[in-house]
Amino acid sequence: MWGMITARAEIRVRYAETDAMGVAYHANYLAWFEVARTVMLEQIGVPYKQLDTEGFLLPVLEMGARYLEPARYDDLLLITACLEEIPKVRIRLGYTVHNQGRLITTGHTLHAFMSRAGLAIKPPLHVQQAFARAFACHGTAGADALR
Repeated sequence: MWGMITARAEIRVRYAETDAMGVAYHANYLAWFEVARTVMLEQIGVPYKQLDTEGFLLPVLEMGARYLEPARYDDLLLITACLEEIPKVRIRLGYTVHNQGRLITTGHTLHAFMSRAGLAIKPPLHVQQAFARAFACHGTAGADALR
């Protein structure tokens, strides 16, 4: 059985990211999810920039978030991205957002590996191998794997 890969990023809520109620605007969470996703890809050796240079795109096909508590200006948030299975053509990630240890948001994104021509494709062999190595390194107890 494979483990799961996690990556974490800290985000401090900027004033510009809040609305008139002083609460972090909901759409910012998607950008914060991207920060954690980018950290994960870098940690397993597949940075977004490299994928882009090689002509591979990862557009969002689906996303969702459940807001349990608001984040506010100057809160220091811990965003965790979690990948539970080796991606084939699609890659689904789960996210949690914690504020001072309290879970305030959960979410997910679904992406597809695509060519610049807009065709869904399998990731290149070196990307498949990087994911396989990352999962193999973290085994079944790998929930806290990448930091």
